[in-house]
Amino acid sequence: MSFSDRLRNIRHTPVDIAIASGLVLLGLPLLLAAIAGGGAYLYFFKLSPPVKVPEPQGVNIARSSHIYAADGSLLATLRGANFRVPIDYTEMPRNLTRATVASEDSRFFEHQGLDFAAIIKALTESSASGERLRGASTITQQYVGTVFVGKERTLTRKIREAQIASQLEREVTKEKILERYLNTVYFGAGAYGVEAAANTYFGKSAKELTLSESAQLVGQIPAPSRYSPYANPSRAEARRIEVLGRMEAQGFITASEANAARNDKPVFQEARPAEEILKYPWFVDAVKKYLQDTYGVERTFNGGLEVTTTIDPRMQDLAEQAINEALPSPSDPYASLVTIEPSTGYVKALVGGRDYLAEKYNIAIQGRRQPGSSFKPFVLVTALEAGQLPSTTYRGPSTICLPAWRPKCEVSNFDKASFGTIDLRRATVNSVNTVYAQLILKVGPKEVVDTVRRMGIPGPTWLPPRSGCTVTDDDACRTRIEAYPSLALGSEEVTPLEMASAFGTLAARGTYQQPRVVSKVTEADGTVLEEGPAAPRDAVDSQIADNATDILRGVVSGGTATRANIGRPVAGKTGTAQDFQNAWFVGYTPEYSTAVWVGHKDENKPLLNVRGLNRVTGGTIPAQIWAAFMKPVFGDDPITDFAEPEPLEPLALPNRPSIDPEQIVEEPTYVPFTPEPQITRPAAPPPPPPAPSGGNLLTDLLGIPVPKPAASSSPTPKASASPTPSASASPP
Repeated sequence: MSFSDRLRNIRHTPVDIAIASGLVLLGLPLLLAAIAGGGAYLYFFKLSPPVKVPEPQGVNIARSSHIYAADGSLLATLRGANFRVPIDYTEMPRNLTRATVASEDSRFFEHQGLDFAAIIKALTESSASGERLRGASTITQQYVGTVFVGKERTLTRKIREAQIASQLEREVTKEKILERYLNTVYFGAGAYGVEAAANTYFGKSAKELTLSESAQLVGQIPAPSRYSPYANPSRAEARRIEVLGRMEAQGFITASEANAARNDKPVFQEARPAEEILKYPWFVDAVKKYLQDTYGVERTFNGGLEVTTTIDPRMQDLAEQAINEALPSPSDPYASLVTIEPSTGYVKALVGGRDYLAEKYNIAIQGRRQPGSSFKPFVLVTALEAGQLPSTTYRGPSTICLPAWRPKCEVSNFDKASFGTIDLRRATVNSVNTVYAQLILKVGPKEVVDTVRRMGIPGPTWLPPRSGCTVTDDDACRTRIEAYPSLALGSEEVTPLEMASAFGTLAARGTYQQPRVVSKVTEADGTVLEEGPAAPRDAVDSQIADNATDILRGVVSGGTATRANIGRPVAGKTGTAQDFQNAWFVGYTPEYSTAVWVGHKDENKPLLNVRGLNRVTGGTIPAQIWAAFMKPVFGDDPITDFAEPEPLEPLALPNRPSIDPEQIVEEPTYVPFTPEPQITRPAAPPPPPPAPSGGNLLTDLLGIPVPKPAASSSPTPKASASPTPSASASPP
């Protein structure tokens, strides 16, 4: 009998048939899996040509930006919804990398990017259960899926993922792949990468993580929301215990180490905000506004920018100290201070208010306020350029009536002081309003506006716009300087940063340097985006600037700002707005230009009965703050003097007849004067000037326009409700 005949004669019991069927059903998937695994191995590692590893994609490589002081100390970390701080493999604790391998890919150091044993096992389990294929992705594949090809569940994407993973393993070490994976994987709470996760959950660096904390973070990787210690603490704890068990089972830790870690439950902190400001929030606020204007919001918070700023920590500390000592009480007025280095335009110190977290309103760059007589130096420069000399004399009565001054002709000196005949130098030192009212009419308001613009006002375009104003192509939302005669007495509104910058032009002998809050910005890969100061611009002739400085030195040595005398050459100007609502001192040395403003944050309210003073003027608290700040800044440094001014030659006003003040000034009218708000800009347009044959002499000969209606603006919260103060009795 043949063998085949014998097989046919074997009687198969139901048990035999069941066993045979089971072997076939079980063996077929195994056979198919083995064939698939072998085919995949041959394709990806033996037959397929090399593929190019693409560039990383978008949000998955988002990283935090950092802001540093000039000395390299960290001031702030900026991050958007995606917080990422990459670190080297050597900075990752050993227990963290072991926990990752134990939990996510136990054969990581054995396979070549694709784990075919895991693939065969997953195929078998999937075939037997009928469920979707799970558990076959390696750490390398997870990294590639996160960074290069995305998470779409298609066969094409999986093949692409496998190709790139196998190619990556040919090009990069295992340690580097694990480093990249742990720097990009999402841990929840907006934290991408283990350094961000350690900082977010535990308030520490990844290198400081304990075994228990490492297991906790690794346990969250498969489903950050499901295993969040904030949203699902019990699930998170179960995952931590599971990871520790896997580490023990695979020999990464001993049983005693595992037991100790199980009992060492992590202590979590609340998730950190999108930005972490460590020091100097007012200055950091200005830097953020600059970066967002220059590079956009996304790049600022997620672009990994490394920003070196211009701030000098020692000077910033001294500035804050000087203000806090001068105005220590919460009921005191506010103060703002900005210091600029004239040779570079670098902002070395900036104080924008009292409590950044509570206010977020940065007076230093947003607080447009009337500067009072501290605006007179711009008229002075214009007059010197027009041929006026420091020795040119004017009448300085206590009150004077000028035809071009609308709606009322009166201009008065502070406290109605009368100075008789006085030269331009002494009129500046003593801040004589009646002289400067005549002076701006002589040189022309339009010419003064031109000077102001050349010297740096309006400031750079990154400064915040006026409150409630929509930015357009023009500067209507920025500082507006209109050609009104009242400019001479500070009727327009400016910021402390702009004033420090513009006075810095005089300190730099007529060279304007745009104010800068950053000195260097680099991308994460080291590419330098910008570095150094802006290009200088010749704004004022050095001879004019030197003579203006020489005159303004007298303001400190024997004029309205003697409290700012620090025993070395200082030039500057005090300013007090109508009714003592804003007080300024802007002073400079050859090295630094510093503007100090004192006033109320949200409204124009008189500065009366402050720190024992009946009324605050620019020569009191602002000058005192300036001196208290600048004196320790210099300490025992060698004294640098201003350049000796070359004498000026008298010149006729360019393109306009040289007119004696007697011709354009009416006889002074001495009338009882009551300080009261007087609108410098009328609500309705004034009548048109009469014809030249018998009209207004100012209009005919000087071309000075009649003031037009005030443009509406809202410079600060609530402050716009106050009427525009008249310049009639502006204090010095």
